[in-house]
Amino acid sequence: MPYVVYVNHPNNKAIIHNDSCHKYKNRRRNETHNGYWRRSFNNFREATEFAQSTQKGTIDYCAFCCRGDNEF
Repeated sequence: MPYVVYVNHPNNKAIIHNDSCHKYKNRRRNETHNGYWRRSFNNFREATEFAQSTQKGTIDYCAFCCRGDNEF
């Protein structure tokens, strides 16, 4: 299953979602003044590695779409 990551600057977070998540599908744009979406990670591990590379204070996963996927 492909994954995406939302990087939120004001909240100092990187949040992992699967690409079928309503939050990702209903986004209005890929970049805003608050952050950006990075897409097309092949698996949860790749998405987690990217999220960690952002050096945000919190690395998290979407509680709606990633239940059971959180392997960190």
